[in-house]
Amino acid sequence: MIAILSDIHGNRPALEAVFAEMAKLGVRRMVVLGDVVGYGPFPNDCLRMISGAEVCLLGNHEAGLVGELNEEWFKDAAWGALEWTRKKLTHADREMIGKWRPTGSHEGVQLAHASLNPEAVFDYLLTPRALKAHFAAQTAPLCFVGHTHVPEIWTEGREDPVAWPKSGVYTREASRKTVINVGSVGLPRGGDKRATWATYDAGKGEVTLRRTAYDVQEIIRTIKHLRHDPVVEAKLLRDLGMRFSDRVSVGPLLRCLLGDRTKNLPMRQADGVDDGSCSV
Repeated sequence: MIAILSDIHGNRPALEAVFAEMAKLGVRRMVVLGDVVGYGPFPNDCLRMISGAEVCLLGNHEAGLVGELNEEWFKDAAWGALEWTRKKLTHADREMIGKWRPTGSHEGVQLAHASLNPEAVFDYLLTPRALKAHFAAQTAPLCFVGHTHVPEIWTEGREDPVAWPKSGVYTREASRKTVINVGSVGLPRGGDKRATWATYDAGKGEVTLRRTAYDVQEIIRTIKHLRHDPVVEAKLLRDLGMRFSDRVSVGPLLRCLLGDRTKNLPMRQADGVDDGSCSV
């Protein structure tokens, strides 16, 4: 059995909790689908913690850090977070990230941070067009992705996603190409704020969606202490599940910094997509 993690986004407490659950399950192997950093306050720790991954892919946030994506690709909050993260990275961190690629494969399974479409490797698999282009490039029966932060199962030839079984265990259809989004460890979406990830048992053809509770308050305290750019801070706190009234009640500093801009902050906004559920 192997763990499939994605979109950690510098959230060390969430990653620590996932590692603890992996240990309880006896899972010692993992692949990471990118966006290890970006937004969260613990980029160096998270890079160190995933250094033992059998594969680690380049996410769009790492691509922004190494210059493969420019500022125009990102929303203001995402780029502001990348500027902060860039200052924290060591030479060794940059060398590690520089070896990553946005797609790959492992033991007969294809992997992508976002899409296998060679013309748009950071596309969002949210439309029939995007899914069609992805499946055209998928040669293996199974592919794992992240990027949207929402766990989903798509099979070639179907317009709608396959519902996750209530048990969380999905058995792959041998006759159809399947792409599975494993969600996000650090900033999950879809209403459940627990760290989201998956395990894959190749022998049984089973993918198990897992959700792990962690100490959200630890990362919230760190974010407040950092005094990020106010737009970045507001987005992080919102994505971690804090209501705006909770955010402004922590003190006058945040209220003064945000001012009237809070009226215009998007409720769910992606780096490149506004879709109602969003991603980062």
